[in-house]
Amino acid sequence: MKKIKNNIQHSLYLGFISTLFLAACSNPRYINSPSVHNAAFFRQQGDFKLSAAAAGDPTGLIEEDNGRERSYGFDGQAAVAVTDHFMLTAGGMYRSERDKYNNDDLDNGTTPIKVDYTRSMFELGAGFFTPMGRSQKTYFNGVFGVGFGKMQSNDQANPVNTIRNRNFDADLMKYYFHPSFNMFFNDYIRMSVAPRFSILKLNNIRTNYLEVEENLLGYADARERAFGVFEPSIMLQTGFRNNDWLKLDFGLNFASDPFTLRSIDDDDRVYPKHYNVQSRNMLISVGLSFYPMGNRR
Repeated sequence: MKKIKNNIQHSLYLGFISTLFLAACSNPRYINSPSVHNAAFFRQQGDFKLSAAAAGDPTGLIEEDNGRERSYGFDGQAAVAVTDHFMLTAGGMYRSERDKYNNDDLDNGTTPIKVDYTRSMFELGAGFFTPMGRSQKTYFNGVFGVGFGKMQSNDQANPVNTIRNRNFDADLMKYYFHPSFNMFFNDYIRMSVAPRFSILKLNNIRTNYLEVEENLLGYADARERAFGVFEPSIMLQTGFRNNDWLKLDFGLNFASDPFTLRSIDDDDRVYPKHYNVQSRNMLISVGLSFYPMGNRR
């Protein structure tokens, strides 16, 4: 009986503290950042490409009083057409991010804080490509893949002190389906439009946040659930006369905030539920793609 009583008291205490915390606004915490679209403009067996791109959030180029200070990184990618319709892809990304806030949402105080993140992920995919229509000016690609990575965050007072310091580290796993519509306007201009549907799961979470703090920030949901993320991209690729092997890439890469589908009690319907944890919603990318075999037809 004593143990049950202690458990009830503990639950009531956590509920009371959580209510106090939730009465105040919490600053967003981010568990995802979009990767640069791996656009493979393939037509036949043997086509091969390597690409590298810098990516960043333009709103973070100017430091604000309360908000994002920086969000940037780089991506490297490869793809090869194994047959006239089957392809393999690979890619890696790294991100460095910082957010600054004027208030500390963990103690509802006025102490300024900053949250630093680093993310890395390596992806492997396999899929197909096929022309659409007789003109063969548009190709459809469909790639299924999996990504493995890590995220680390440091949440501390600004300026730094040893009292207000929290860390949250996790291993990342992402499963995705990546369709794309690749349009060949002419020999020098191409565009790829690509919705991407991903399932993100955080594993092996290591943190010194208190339980009530994880509930406030939304990190507690990451212990129990996999999140759905919609990640569309648009890539414009331009080339040069007499240089079929080199292309310039300009991309807009988006991501929705995490969501999942939950059943409603006593009802068969499902609805998307959004969580406190968020995703970086947009990155602009600029890079180069190399086609060692040239722009073959």
